[in-house]
Amino acid sequence: MVVFVINKHGQPLMPCKPRKARLLLKDKKAKIVSYKPFQIQLLYETNSYTQKVKIGVDLGSKHVGIAVTSEKKFLPKGKLN
Repeated sequence: MVVFVINKHGQPLMPCKPRKARLLLKDKKAKIVSYKPFQIQLLYETNSYTQKVKIGVDLGSKHVGIAVTSEKKFLPKGKLN
C-alpha cells in the first residue's frame, strides 16, 4: 500500500509508505487532502523530484491486472473484474 503525495503547490510527487505519511501528519508537516484514494499534501517547500513510472496491463481471460512500477519497486497494483 502506498500514500499519494502532492507538494505545497498541488503538483504530484512520488508516493510514500504509510509510516512516512503518519510521521508527516503527526509532525504537522502534511495535511490530508482526500481519503479515497488516501492523499496527503505537504505543508513545506520541497523539490519536485519524480521518477519515471510505467503502467503495465495484463489482459487475462477473466480479470484485467494493472500494475504501476518505478525502476526499483512496484507501486499500486490491482485487478479489474
